Amino acid sequence: MQGDQAADAAGRTYPYFSEVLQQETGSGRFLTPYPVALEEVHKRSRDTGLRKRVEEYLGGDIPEYMRERPVLYLARHVATPNFETLRFLHLLEPLDLPIVLSQDTKDTFTSANMLKRFLGKLPVCTRVTQKAGVTHELYQHKTVIDFTKAQGKPFSEVETLWGEPLAQFHARLFTELSTVPPIITDDAEWIDRNSRGDLLAHYKRFLALFVAHGVLFEDYLVEDKEEEHFVREVLEPAFTFVEETFGVRPLITQLTPSSVESVKFWLSYPKDVLPLLKA
Repeated sequence: MQGDQAADAAGRTYPYFSEVLQQETGSGRFLTPYPVALEEVHKRSRDTGLRKRVEEYLGGDIPEYMRERPVLYLARHVATPNFETLRFLHLLEPLDLPIVLSQDTKDTFTSANMLKRFLGKLPVCTRVTQKAGVTHELYQHKTVIDFTKAQGKPFSEVETLWGEPLAQFHARLFTELSTVPPIITDDAEWIDRNSRGDLLAHYKRFLALFVAHGVLFEDYLVEDKEEEHFVREVLEPAFTFVEETFGVRPLITQLTPSSVESVKFWLSYPKDVLPLLKA
């Protein structure tokens, strides 16, 4: 996208990525630069001793899609083709590795969480302009669920205004908006078996999957107080535990570029989605 090139040419940094993560190089405490992560996962996946240690730690509970070869992995509450996901798919399409979009349909919907709210009220970016060095983004917001009915329910029980399961609706959008067919998997049962409800314990097991079985693509927006708490209290100790246990860092690489677009832009949808909405 143009934002990638503009940011790279100008050498800019933007405040929605933390100095902790050193977003411009991807070489911070938690992130591994994209090309290095790809090279490293191929090397580690051939290290049978390392893979065996991970599998023993997890009691053999490796997701089926990770058992034969490493994967390129993005986890969201519900898999959806917003701009960050579409860029992820486009970027990784030339690589000869499975692309996995994981979701957790047992997770609870709440409108207080921006990522979850945007699944029910889609921000559609209809125009992006620049004037005097300032980027302006124009959005239409399309509500597709009854927020009162959905509040507090697991995603598996949330339906659109026309009665379609919400996760099914978002999966259907991929067939219209993306030319890259990802593997969309519901990992709710794996999360149940691996310390659901104890976030730190869960993340120790979750990050172990990215020692030798895949590369996790993620952003941590730590200017947000809730996300900052997660980074300090969950990600950092879990990452350190995995690194000390296996002698290598979990492979996490930056999902979206440092660019002129806002966080909201990356979580929004192209205007091609408008004809697909019934509400």
